[in-house]
Amino acid sequence: MGIDKTSKLYTVLFLTKWYPNRTDLQLGVFVQKHAKAVSQLNWNVILLYVYSDSGLNTIYELNQQTNNGFLEVVICYKKSNSPFRFFLNSYRYLNSYVMGFKALNKKTKHINLIHVNILNRPGIIALFLNKIKGIPYIITEHWGGYITGDFAKLNFIKKWTTKLIISNAKALTVVSSVLKNKMQELGLTNNYTIVPNIIEQIAVSDENTIIDSKIKILTIADLVDNIKNVSGIIKAIAAISINNSTFEYHIIGDGPDKGPLIKLSDSLNLTNRIVFFHGKQANEFVYNFLQKINFVIINSNSETFSIVAAEALACGKPVITTTCGGPQEFITADQGILIPPNDSVQLKEAIKNMLLNFKKYSPKKLSNYAAEKFSYEKVGAQFIEVYNKLF
Repeated sequence: MGIDKTSKLYTVLFLTKWYPNRTDLQLGVFVQKHAKAVSQLNWNVILLYVYSDSGLNTIYELNQQTNNGFLEVVICYKKSNSPFRFFLNSYRYLNSYVMGFKALNKKTKHINLIHVNILNRPGIIALFLNKIKGIPYIITEHWGGYITGDFAKLNFIKKWTTKLIISNAKALTVVSSVLKNKMQELGLTNNYTIVPNIIEQIAVSDENTIIDSKIKILTIADLVDNIKNVSGIIKAIAAISINNSTFEYHIIGDGPDKGPLIKLSDSLNLTNRIVFFHGKQANEFVYNFLQKINFVIINSNSETFSIVAAEALACGKPVITTTCGGPQEFITADQGILIPPNDSVQLKEAIKNMLLNFKKYSPKKLSNYAAEKFSYEKVGAQFIEVYNKLF
């Protein structure tokens, strides 16, 4: 039976492990955008998110609001550090869901579908509701741990639980084929569909209009160097800057390796002269900064998708990226330069090449290309197609 898209007769409940909250405004922003995309296509969307904060002044805090066209119910519970914290925190987590469902019941009487984002905990809740109430669920997975080997390091119970949740799902969407392939190799079988992340569209000019004395290069990353390899970029920048003083390299992001990376930059006499660290920044800052730079570098060893690469294109900026998984599925020679991961020689050559040729890329073409692939309308329609197959 097809869905009547002229009325919101069908309700989908988003359950997610990551979501923007007061302790991390950027966590799981892509989930929020997916929910917004579905809500714009005449599905009734409600979202329930539970998280913990050891600094909470009360045991529970419940907030509900209609945001981006759908209802968000967000519950925070106080994380305990007592000797009995495992049992206490488990109870508070489950009780938060009880509180959340009571709040949802006042707004809607029937849920047709559950859309789980990121395993395992929300998946356990969805599996329970599936067995008790017969509500079908699908999964959208983003986690890079399937690619990096972190999943393989999990204990037997966690891996078994993941397989159980996935095997009972009606469908499984992932953000790239590389993530799909890795999950299948790990024995996580289901009906896979690739649905990318959503990228905000920016109005750009058809010309390179930046007028500055310096060419500006940008990396946006969580500073975990064994994954993002920002140190490799800094070393390449140091080598190129010996004979070229026409550029600056900017880094937006934070993480456990920020200190060592600053120390590396200091040792090469680059900090605040050629290399500039901006720390963690809000989306608005990032998008504004993207308007002022000339190209982006991604030197990762693995990426499930690379929102940064897609955002760069949306802002009309070409990209140097490694063939680390997700980026090569949408970056070609028309959008930038592809190089192998962990190849310092090709990285230096790519930077030299882009310094000379970044103006050859049409900002308007890059932005239009991103819009065709990653708009709310395009991605939302892909989810609706997955939903339609279940009804």
